Amino acid sequence: MAEHKTHWKKMTNTNYFGSWDLEAGKDMIVLIKEVRKETIQNAQGREEKAVAYLDGGLKPLILNTTNLKAIAKALGSPYIEDWAGRKIQLYTEKVAAFGEITEAVRVRDFDPEAAA
Repeated sequence: MAEHKTHWKKMTNTNYFGSWDLEAGKDMIVLIKEVRKETIQNAQGREEKAVAYLDGGLKPLILNTTNLKAIAKALGSPYIEDWAGRKIQLYTEKVAAFGEITEAVRVRDFDPEAAA
């Protein structure tokens, strides 16, 4: 039986969904309640970002351009208002960021409900 392990980033006060919130190697299907633009604080300062609010008590997910494009393709609409009440599939991918290789949350570019 596999041992359950806790990622160290879960021990910090993180307000947004991150790769550490996904079980290693496992995709997660989530329901979007709403997407809106808001000001967030990050290491570079304050900036405007698209944020997806998810159902099921999950933390909000900051959406970068890669994930915004994937959602638009998966759900067949470029309009964020059309995404509310729809499901997307999240996974992790190793990416180059901030001078190192790190894990990032990505959105599969297909509709998980249509694929089922």
